[in-house]
Amino acid sequence: MQSKPTPPDADRLLEEACAWLTRMHSGEFGPSDRQSLAEWRAAAHAHEQAWHRAERLWQGFEPLRERCDLPGSRPLSQEYLPSWQPHASPSMRRRRLRPSLAIASTVLLAMTLYTFPPIYWQADYLTEKGERRTLTLTDGSRVILNTASAVKIEYDDTTRRIRLLEGEAFFEVAKDASHPFAVTAYEGEVWAVGTAFSVQRRESRLSIELVEGVVDLIDRGHRHKERLRPGQVAQMGADSIQVQSSRTDSLALWHEGYLRFDGLPLDEAVAQINRYRPGRIVLLNHNLAGHRISGLFRLDSLDQAVDTLTAAVPGLQKSSLTSRFIFLR
Repeated sequence: MQSKPTPPDADRLLEEACAWLTRMHSGEFGPSDRQSLAEWRAAAHAHEQAWHRAERLWQGFEPLRERCDLPGSRPLSQEYLPSWQPHASPSMRRRRLRPSLAIASTVLLAMTLYTFPPIYWQADYLTEKGERRTLTLTDGSRVILNTASAVKIEYDDTTRRIRLLEGEAFFEVAKDASHPFAVTAYEGEVWAVGTAFSVQRRESRLSIELVEGVVDLIDRGHRHKERLRPGQVAQMGADSIQVQSSRTDSLALWHEGYLRFDGLPLDEAVAQINRYRPGRIVLLNHNLAGHRISGLFRLDSLDQAVDTLTAAVPGLQKSSLTSRFIFLR
């Protein structure tokens, strides 16, 4: 039985796969090369896995290739291959090409991982900053992704599982007692059958808001369990769960397009707006950071929300550097 490679082996195989893929796009890839690649892929299941990972990297590299010309992103030119001659044997060509391919594939891999972080490759669905997206799953359940969020769908014959990789999501679960519904993250798990709730992952903690139904919470070490009822919210760490009551009309309003502040300090209100608004709002007057803010604001009109905050806080002034950057002083 083929064992799963250790991380160093997986990294090495990915580098080899990237080298093969770069060679395939170099403009010099003949029948013997194709046969060698097929043999390399068939040698072990780990090789085939590495090949598929490299293909995903290559496909994701398309936007970056459109913006800049990097080694390894296009067929290699003759300046990289000064000693190639028509009469050179295929094996000699491969030996002369290998150093350039190694450099090209390393640059390709590094730049791709920089542009598209690991979550990009793990997620089945994700959103950009300020974007919200609604998904209808195969069982009829509905998921609304909040700004800058990512999820992975892991349904099987017994369990409907959603892995929250980053950000926040609101779940409306279709009832199916024979197939429990679970939202999991590093910090723990949220189990439900038919209910509506939101889960936010931020700074190594999960925030859970229950709108209707019942959910069970289990921390990562399975040392703490809590049952959440409508109108309750919970904070879950890897080894702790804290439950408290909240106003039901304040829960998960973002999925309806609103942002609500109920006595929130100004600096925290600014941080919340920055989660959704393109650009950046910078609070320069730290003496006003603790001023309490209350109000209901539309997520599609956050510039108006900033104007309202400025008018509501005595002494606060606003200045702008283009439409994206706002300074509060």
